[in-house]
Order: sequence, then C-alpha cells, then structure tokens
Amino acid sequence: MMKLTQQHVQHLLMRIGFGDQLDVVNAYRGQPASKILKDQFKESRSVRRIQVKSDLNTTAFKTMTKEEKQQMRMDQRSKIAELNSLWIKEMVQSDSGINEKLAFFWHDHFACKSNRVDFMQSYLQTIRQHALGNFGDLLRAVSKTPAMLQYLNNQQNKKSAPNENFAREVMELFTLGLDNGYSEQDISEAARAFTGWGFTREGAFVERTRTHDFGQKTFFGKKGAFKGDDILDMLLENKQTANYISEKWVAYFVNYKGDSRLQAEVANALYASNYDIKTGLTALFTSQAFFNKENIGSRIKSPIELIVGLQRQLQVAITDEQSLLFLQKALGQTLFDPPNVAGWPDGKGWIDSASLMFRLRLPELVFKAAVIQNHPTRSFDDNDQFALRGKLKKITIDFDLEQLERSFAKDAIGEFLIQGNTERDQPELAFLDQIVYFTSKPEYQLC
Repeated sequence: MMKLTQQHVQHLLMRIGFGDQLDVVNAYRGQPASKILKDQFKESRSVRRIQVKSDLNTTAFKTMTKEEKQQMRMDQRSKIAELNSLWIKEMVQSDSGINEKLAFFWHDHFACKSNRVDFMQSYLQTIRQHALGNFGDLLRAVSKTPAMLQYLNNQQNKKSAPNENFAREVMELFTLGLDNGYSEQDISEAARAFTGWGFTREGAFVERTRTHDFGQKTFFGKKGAFKGDDILDMLLENKQTANYISEKWVAYFVNYKGDSRLQAEVANALYASNYDIKTGLTALFTSQAFFNKENIGSRIKSPIELIVGLQRQLQVAITDEQSLLFLQKALGQTLFDPPNVAGWPDGKGWIDSASLMFRLRLPELVFKAAVIQNHPTRSFDDNDQFALRGKLKKITIDFDLEQLERSFAKDAIGEFLIQGNTERDQPELAFLDQIVYFTSKPEYQLC
C-alpha cells in the first residue's frame, strides 16, 4: 500500500476537494490514500444546510403591477446571488472539501437553473445531501425537484401533449450518455411514463393522475404500464449508466484523456455496490493510475475551483458577495447559471487570452486590493444588477498574514502552491509578495 508524498497528498486533496491548507497536507504525509479518503468521508458526514429567506408570494403574483413584478424578480435574483455566496463560503470553510466538490460535480452533471430561489435552494440541498450517498437515490431525488422539472419542461408533459425534453435529458445526460443504447422510440415511451410529473405553486413534487398516461409502454423491449420511477429503475439496472458515470469521473477527477482500464474498474465497483458513490470513488482515488505522474498537475482549474482553492489553501476569505459574483462572471462560471442543460465546458475551454490574463491577475486583486481598469471580454448582462461596471475598487478579504507565515517553512511556498514545482530557490521577496508571485504563475492554474 503506497504511502503518499506531499505532492501525492496535495494531488488527492485538490481532486477530491479544492485543496487544503499546509498543516492538513503535512498531517496526511506518509499515509495511504485509503486512510486519507476514509478520514475525508468521515469529516464530511455533517452537511450544514444552506438557506436564505424568501418572501416570494406566488398567490399574489397575478394581481401585482408591472413594477411590483419587476421588483419581485430583482429580489429573487438577489436571493439567488446570496445562495451562491453562501455555497462558495461552505466550499471554503467545510472541514472536508469532498462533499462540496461532489455536489459541485453533480451541479454540472444535473445542470439546472431557475429564477426562483426556493426552487434553487431545494435543488442545492438535494445534490449536497446525496452527493456522497447512492446515485440512484440522487437521480430520483433531483429528477423530482421543481427546479429540474421546470428547467426541462416536464410541467408541460401531459397525456394529451407529451413533451420529450425531460425524458431525453434523463437518458442522454444523466444516465446512459449521448446515443448509448437507447432509441428515439425509447425516449417517446419514457416521456409517456413521465407524464403528470410536476410541482405545485409552492414547489412540492406532485404526480397528477389526470394528465398521466396510464397506457402500456414499451421501454428497452419490456412492456408495461410504466410510470416515471419505473423508467429510472430500468436505467439504473442498465450497466451503461455505471459506465457513463465512471467515464465522467475519470475525465473529471483524473485526466481529460480518459483511462479505459480504470474506467472499467470504477464502473464495476459502482454497479456491484448498487451505485454507492463512496465505493465507486474509493476505487478511483485509491488506484495506482490516479497517482501516475502524467495525471498530477495536468488539469486546468475551473473558475470555481480557482476561486475556492485560493481561499481554502491560503486561509483567506473573500467576504464580499458582489466580489464573489463578479469574479465568477468575469471568469465564465457562475453557480446556478450553467450555459445550457449539458453544463459547463471543461479543460482548455476555460482558457483564452483574455481569461488567462484575468486569472493571472486574480491573486493581485485578492491580496493587494488592486483595481480592474477594464472588464475581460466575458459578456455581462446589462440588466444584471450585480454586474459591476468600470472598476472593482476592492475585494474585501479576511486574512491573517502572520498566522499563515508561521505555518510555512522558508522554502515551502512554491512546492505547496504549484504541483511538480522544482523551483527550490525562493525569490527574494516579502512573504505576501511570494504568495502573489507563485499564485500568479501560469502553473498555478493547474491542479
């Protein structure tokens, strides 16, 4: 059983979470991956609820004036921004980053957005609660959230006029993968099974019998008066679902290029355990392939990983909600606002000339309270009240420089902040300037 070096520990903590501070890394040095993973699972057992107060009055909406409706929409956007900020802070402050990292992965896998904060709140609670549990339970629960049913138009899926959008995405994006073992006829029949799935005005899941198609359907060659849960059960019985989840895990947590042998091992573990997520992840993160040299420092950090990782590694908190939202928009990834149902791009899709320059300036903005003279070329919504124009005057942070400096050996900064760093001679700079120096290097964009 391989005992991990500092580089291996950092690799594991950055992939299963968002990285961690140096004393956590040092505490794990010399331990096997299985022990570290077990410890991280244990520390993540208590999932604190993230909640904002919503004063939405759906009953009165029809009688509101145009101005009142506009104000209500603005209030909902404000509350969603608050929910966004609270989740970022939980990613930074949680004892173990693994639950929030998996919830973040599932947010991309089950990409979803809504203009109602109560809908997004129940969706977030669902993916966080089930992030490390059972994939079948997660699939069933997230499929019944009002945010997802609204986003994929299943509220309009009725016996008299079937809507295939929800059924198609459940197979194409959530379980089997694009064009993997299902036909257009399977989609049509599954859509009939999901007729009547919807939500009340207050956001409670409901199966409306008067709009459900109780007729016989044929799905995967089987015949029966199937309902929505029957379709989900059959999708889980199909091992292609385990293969698809494993394929996405390997690409996301290990290497974009994939690894067919590792993928098969993880899929087998996931399927044999009846989709226990921890079992599948243990097979992934304790494999020798995960620690192969070509997989270390090879992955481009997504904007959220960059924003959260910088804070978590260096014990700094960006306390201003508008700053957090601005940085997400500027870098191209805003929680609760995926570009489409397929989620965000990955890998080199995060980097272009404008975004790279902004990324390299991020440490200076955080630690030196620098200003932005011009926005990067990312687009902003002119009607978005949180899009800060002109200059971002200051990012407000909570940061104990003296305490952080005491935790570092003189030559440890570069090795800690950059995977595979061989620059043993530290620049002759003050401690904070060294932090900015290393986090501003292109290599810091990799994990």
